[in-house]
Amino acid sequence: MGNTKFWHIWSAYAMYYFGRVNLSIVIPVLLATYGLSKYHLGLVASGFFFAYAAGQFLHGQISERFNPITYLAIGLIGSATMNLLLGFSFGFFWILFIGEIMDGGFQSMGWSSAVRANAELSKKNNKNLKRSSCILGTSYQIGNSATWLISSLVVGLFGWQGGFWVASGFMFIRGITLLSLSPIIPVKQIKKEPIFTQLRKVLTLPIVVAGIAMAFLNIIRYGVIVWIPTYLIEVQGSSIIRTGLKIFLIPIAGVIGTLAYNKLKVERHFLTMIFLSFLGIVFAFYGFLTGMISIILLILSGFFIYGPHVFLVSTFPSKFIDQKKVAATTGFIDGMAYVGAILVGLLVPFILDITNNNWNIVFASWSISCLIVISLIAFLYLFAKFDGKTAKEIDILNNKNN
Repeated sequence: MGNTKFWHIWSAYAMYYFGRVNLSIVIPVLLATYGLSKYHLGLVASGFFFAYAAGQFLHGQISERFNPITYLAIGLIGSATMNLLLGFSFGFFWILFIGEIMDGGFQSMGWSSAVRANAELSKKNNKNLKRSSCILGTSYQIGNSATWLISSLVVGLFGWQGGFWVASGFMFIRGITLLSLSPIIPVKQIKKEPIFTQLRKVLTLPIVVAGIAMAFLNIIRYGVIVWIPTYLIEVQGSSIIRTGLKIFLIPIAGVIGTLAYNKLKVERHFLTMIFLSFLGIVFAFYGFLTGMISIILLILSGFFIYGPHVFLVSTFPSKFIDQKKVAATTGFIDGMAYVGAILVGLLVPFILDITNNNWNIVFASWSISCLIVISLIAFLYLFAKFDGKTAKEIDILNNKNN
């Protein structure tokens, strides 16, 4: 893992998160300053996630044909440009909405290219591929944590515009340096197929089920990312800076949870169900607690959610390197994940509206999502157990430590 090229990929994707989760720190200030409703800002977030999901489906197919490093860099520079402009939105809903949609399009160029580049680097060593896929997943957790910490400090000191502008600076610099350093990823040229032909190859039952599971998992993950800062500020009375200090440990716990998940000698499907069972318990109790205990539960949510997340969106797609559909598989699964994110942008304001701001119902819906994901993983295992072709394709029966 000392490969310089790998760390170029890792650091580039970590920077993407400056343009993705900064909005969650800006939302509480926009609510208080411009009189925008949660529905307005939920739509803004959902607009971003819709563009991201559509872009994942699209770029997952197109990026197979191009240099993944170039794709990563262009996405960073494009997202940096949009965040610069969003800082001049003056709190107008339509400017925020359209700007976040465009930002989501650029952001969607990152993950499938990063997974593909890593798979190309490690395809001759299956053990190294599993390890590097796990570590690549920590890039967005570290990026998320750094974004929350830095953005909350900047927004708390200089206002909501700083949340967009600091993100723009980090991403632009990394995009330019990535292009200038131009690390070469050895990519074997393959016959280019029509996009819909390639898409049909991706739409197998294991991949579709994994995509649906990711959608429900992202309802929880982006529920935390988008709405927990607002909950802490509005319900618990925390300041912007204190909120950043409370939540930045969630992704750090995710790194620890991911590494623990990867090391435990338990079959992946069972381990995923165990982790998600504990995650459901966390949110079943979270809304009834305050103070240090509630912070500990938030940190635990990061520990339990990211291991299964990294497995579904990184390790699982990398298994298809020999079939030349890593980016396509990643694009489909991550695209489905952001269908869940679209829903959470609209679902949380709706629940709060019909329940008179009862956040406990929101958290209960996240526990229910855990149960749904557990059911889907159990179905995938049982189907694979009785279908040799599927079992061989996703390799979950004979690899206990993948």
